[in-house]
Amino acid sequence: MGSSLSFYKHPSMDPPTVLTLLGLLSLATASSSENCTFEQISPSKALTWCPCYDGFSCAKLDVPLDYQNPTIGRASVPMIKVPAQSNSSAGPYQGMVLVNPGGPGASGVDEALYNGTLLQTVIGTNWDVVGFDPRGMYLSEPLANCSYGITYDQNTTLKPRYVPGLSDAFYNGFIQAGKEIGEACERLAGGETDAGPHMSTATNARDMLSIVDAFAETADGNRSAKPSHLLNYYGISYGTFLGQTFASMFPDRVGNVVLDGVVNPAGYLTNNTFAALYHIDGIIAAFFIYCHEAGPSECVYYTGSTPKDIYERFNASFIQLDPRKAEAENWSNATDLEAALLTLKVALLTVVVEPLSYFTLLPQVLLNLESALSAQDLAPWVSQVQAITGDPGPANDANPEWRLGTMCSDQNNQQYNKTLEEIRPLIQDLENESIIGETWIKGELGCTGWSIKASEIFTGPFGGDTATPVLFVSNTYDPVTPIENSISSVPNYKNAQMLTIDGMGHTTSATRNTCGYAKIRAYFQTNQLPGNGSFCPLEVGPFNIVLNGTLTENIQRAGLSSLVQ
Repeated sequence: MGSSLSFYKHPSMDPPTVLTLLGLLSLATASSSENCTFEQISPSKALTWCPCYDGFSCAKLDVPLDYQNPTIGRASVPMIKVPAQSNSSAGPYQGMVLVNPGGPGASGVDEALYNGTLLQTVIGTNWDVVGFDPRGMYLSEPLANCSYGITYDQNTTLKPRYVPGLSDAFYNGFIQAGKEIGEACERLAGGETDAGPHMSTATNARDMLSIVDAFAETADGNRSAKPSHLLNYYGISYGTFLGQTFASMFPDRVGNVVLDGVVNPAGYLTNNTFAALYHIDGIIAAFFIYCHEAGPSECVYYTGSTPKDIYERFNASFIQLDPRKAEAENWSNATDLEAALLTLKVALLTVVVEPLSYFTLLPQVLLNLESALSAQDLAPWVSQVQAITGDPGPANDANPEWRLGTMCSDQNNQQYNKTLEEIRPLIQDLENESIIGETWIKGELGCTGWSIKASEIFTGPFGGDTATPVLFVSNTYDPVTPIENSISSVPNYKNAQMLTIDGMGHTTSATRNTCGYAKIRAYFQTNQLPGNGSFCPLEVGPFNIVLNGTLTENIQRAGLSSLVQ
């Protein structure tokens, strides 16, 4: 995602990309005379690294399958390391930083392989960056791989409400998919010695402790400047929930821990996802401001003389995507309107996550939508946009069991066997919170079919007197993990501090904020916290525009505050 750290992972609905899967396939199968492959590495209780993949090191750690019942079997945790630079200009060797990119269901091996060197440029090249695959996923063993070959019901046609929203058919499509996946996983991965019961965040937190313990016994652990028995960690999005779980279970084992894009544990554990959407519409409002500031030469969607004029232009197209009215009046293009509505909402969700990358592409997408509406031919536009965003239906959700196995377990199967009517209040909350709120629900709907019970879950209390103060980092306008989550979490951890970055998008990487990166680096290098109330101002935004004042002030001046819930 651009040239900055590409750490975005949605906390509940991120499927692996084709690039991810192809990359991991190459990890498993590539070979050379000088490098190991994961297939060649045997799991070991000692942390033994093998050179791999042109400058990386790989290992598999042998751990108990079930920490509560360690005699039933063993599990293998695959890891990949970006080694610290020898004679680093940052200073003496500090030790190992574990990274989790979010999800749940995202590969830490993949993250370190593709983005580990970028993280090093932030925290310092005198750190090893180590990514690991969580239980049941990717290269871990045993593997939960139970959705392969399932053919989903493709009848996910949408019938929105007055301002275009999604219909029962959309939600039922994902409920049905969740049921099919859940039944297959119960059969193929639900046994005591299978992966399914051992994918919870609590189990992954214990795996992190095992990794730290193993590292402390190595030569690198003995020479590290930071105490090798403490966890150093960079958690992103869902990875912040994993980090808070570790810090709450093992507060005396906490080293330098940065939690970037903070998940609210109470909200995550109770499936209260609507609280994550506070700032989505604010980011959409910011698009109209940046487009106006860029002018017609840079933003082809520019119109009128104010940002609000651009919003009105957008809204004129948006409200035309009303399949309910089309069906009521027997319009022939009702189906196309349904498909276009969902496509637009999913496209906007992609945009608000990474505005620096996508704000400059959105004007042409919206301009093309106007043309398609005028020509009464939406199908080509839908195909064009979905070529970028992917089909939003359940069939495009690769290996959903990796997400569901963790999320549904953490929530103690609260959603299992729930009907659409029982879930409808949550859907209404999402619709009320944002114009694209309904797109958020599909991750949670899958838990209605997940019956596998976890061997261990941790539901709190969250907080503690950690050995090292934790640093929480939040953007003022994060569409996935709102800043309010950090504000509510920081007081739970003794001497923890919060760094606020004025910017939009999901996690620090979306803002590319140099002030934020500098403060994170200082924390990892010298334990220096940024100070209570630390604030990094807005920097260069889309179209290379630097706005005067804060984002909130700009939204207010533009008269767009009513768009912000």
